[in-house]
Amino acid sequence: MPNVRKFCKKCLLYWVVGLSFSFFPFNVLAQQDPGLSMFSFNKMTLNPAFSGLNGESYAQLHYRNQWTQYQSTYDGSGNLGTQMVGISLPIPKINIGASLFYMSDYTPSGVGQQFVNLQFAKHFQIGGGQISAGLRLGISSKSFDGRVFKPRDANDPIIDPLSGNSISQSLPNIGLGLIYSKDNYSIGFNADHLNSPSFSFQNSAFVVLRPIYTVHGNVDFVLSSNIEIQPFAALRYYSGRFLPEGGSRIKLFDAFWIGGSYRWNDAVIGMIGFSALKQKLEIGYSLDNTLVGATVKAPLSHEIFIKFLLPSLKSSIKGIPIKTPRFKIL
Repeated sequence: MPNVRKFCKKCLLYWVVGLSFSFFPFNVLAQQDPGLSMFSFNKMTLNPAFSGLNGESYAQLHYRNQWTQYQSTYDGSGNLGTQMVGISLPIPKINIGASLFYMSDYTPSGVGQQFVNLQFAKHFQIGGGQISAGLRLGISSKSFDGRVFKPRDANDPIIDPLSGNSISQSLPNIGLGLIYSKDNYSIGFNADHLNSPSFSFQNSAFVVLRPIYTVHGNVDFVLSSNIEIQPFAALRYYSGRFLPEGGSRIKLFDAFWIGGSYRWNDAVIGMIGFSALKQKLEIGYSLDNTLVGATVKAPLSHEIFIKFLLPSLKSSIKGIPIKTPRFKIL
């Protein structure tokens, strides 16, 4: 118990220091991070506290094509695309996990952003569950091609000085995460961009990554040894707005799954996937149908991920779980 109390005091200190950064005022433009429809399948980007959780090590690729075949009146040619690649590894003997991921996001307007994040998590056994505390340390890069970007309004005091210039800037990024998990469910909280990276040009700030707060959870209901229902949900808050989304999938024979979700005031989503190579390889695909502003957007967005489980120290000694409608026997 003394170790638990010591850990809680440290967590409280880290959270107070970290959250204090998020309340510094900035009179600049905000920038939203790219979102994923299959966010529940990309846990290393969802919350740093997932790093190495339950001894799982894996590599993952994730690609999203936003508003496929969208034709812009003002912007240049090209797709709105997001690419992510990462790896997550556990260190079982000391209950620590680490992950590294890279994300690149581009638009036809010439505006792009990239993230390189190194994440660490410490996992603590508390009764029948685990508390995981995560830290995200990274570099956020913002690029702007003023040779391509076409301002909507003439004489814009922010955009005009950038016209004809190709610029980029990289700044530190800090995030924190906390998760409580058991065999069949998890609930967590993530806070990203706590230091509010503020990108500037010619001593004039033009964009800031404002803090994003996310509460998320998922449950695994085992109906039989061959059928599982897995609801998931997330509630994000940024720039004074809430964005709820949630859905569920049905998994059959540990080999195939199908599901759907809904993103509030945005889109309805269908998804499908399968596992192979004795569940070491998982592939998923989702299709968004835009419900809001469809007249000025292309209606469909596509997303795909590929996840491959890597050998780990814990997996070599852990048995295959036996599923029952009430619990999993490990």
